[in-house]
Amino acid sequence: MLKFEVDTLIIGAGLVGSSVAMHLSQRGLKDIRVIDFDLEGSLSSSELNAGGVRATWNLPINIQMSKLSIEYFSKMADQVGYRACGYLWLHSAEKLPAALKARETQIALGWPVEAWDLNELQKKVPFIDKTAGIAGALFAPRDGLVNPNLMKNYFRAEARAHGVTFDDKTLCRNAKYEANHVEILGERLSPILPHEIKTELVKGNFSSGGEIGSPHARVEYRAKRVINCAGAWASEVAEILKYPCPAFPVRRQVCIFDCRDVDLTPYGMIVDPSGVYFHPEATNGLAGFANHGEPKGVNYTYDGDQFFTETIWPALYERSSKFERLKHLTGWAGLYEVSPDESAILGQVNLGLAGSSGKVFEAHSFSGHGVMHSYAAGKLLAEKVLAGNYQTLDAEPLNGDRFENGRLLQENLVI
Repeated sequence: MLKFEVDTLIIGAGLVGSSVAMHLSQRGLKDIRVIDFDLEGSLSSSELNAGGVRATWNLPINIQMSKLSIEYFSKMADQVGYRACGYLWLHSAEKLPAALKARETQIALGWPVEAWDLNELQKKVPFIDKTAGIAGALFAPRDGLVNPNLMKNYFRAEARAHGVTFDDKTLCRNAKYEANHVEILGERLSPILPHEIKTELVKGNFSSGGEIGSPHARVEYRAKRVINCAGAWASEVAEILKYPCPAFPVRRQVCIFDCRDVDLTPYGMIVDPSGVYFHPEATNGLAGFANHGEPKGVNYTYDGDQFFTETIWPALYERSSKFERLKHLTGWAGLYEVSPDESAILGQVNLGLAGSSGKVFEAHSFSGHGVMHSYAAGKLLAEKVLAGNYQTLDAEPLNGDRFENGRLLQENLVI
């Protein structure tokens, strides 16, 4: 058996887990290990997403976390692939008043957002020549796009430079609380796992063991604290750590299409009233849609041409005559970890178990906000871990106990 004594064990090495590791180590914390069953992240939400970053929310905490992150991304633009190309929201008459109200909050918190009527919209974005169902538009010029892979690797490089160790092909299976530490028992899998084996592995229960991805070695971590950053598998890790988590994974699909009759490169993310969103992807277009009737659970099946022709193309056709000859190229399915109120779960976990006080923290269930909130989440959680309180922003409203205490958040600008 492999045995390690660590100060902090982070479970999950995606964008959020890597950011937490970076911030803790930059603040001087030693002996940090981050474990993940697949550091490459071929099934990770950190890789399988559209790369949008925005502060156009209605809740102050979501606006502030995005603002904090995007301001950092703008300083490190080359390292994280940030482009301030803007978010353009096209709103129906039904939703425009709430969006304008949210704009007041966004501006008050220092985030510029322009309100456009239809004349201004068609002047600024002339390829949108069909405006049925649009009452107005909001444009946030500092919102934009990043390269999630570049960002994740940057966070990891900074963490490693400060002494953090990342353990690949490692699964936690059980947890036990002792007086001065948490004992995490796990498995180190074969260094080479074919994609189909990884896919089958994540469809099962992490705590159940089994023959899929047969263990190469047993591993034991004795940690002063454990941080659950497991993303789409956060609920399973929470179960192992012996506390309830109401979040769940759900499939989200994204496609790449040939938009031969229009050049999208001058624009950023555009969000249609239908819920379809799209932005340039090299010389092509990228589009996605969050089906709120999607069944819960792990599902990496991409519906391909059917998804494009039934969901994406009809919505785009209703926006522009330039979209009449779109051609589906490829796409993928990834996972969101969604909380009941579609905002992150962040903070210290109060388990109520003997010997567990102050030993478990969490940062997960960003409900599609993980890329844009990753920097802020790492910074804030590092403050909570090391100082016992938040110093930059008050993130207590995101604590996971809000679901038990009836303090659900009301975020209404979720795509």
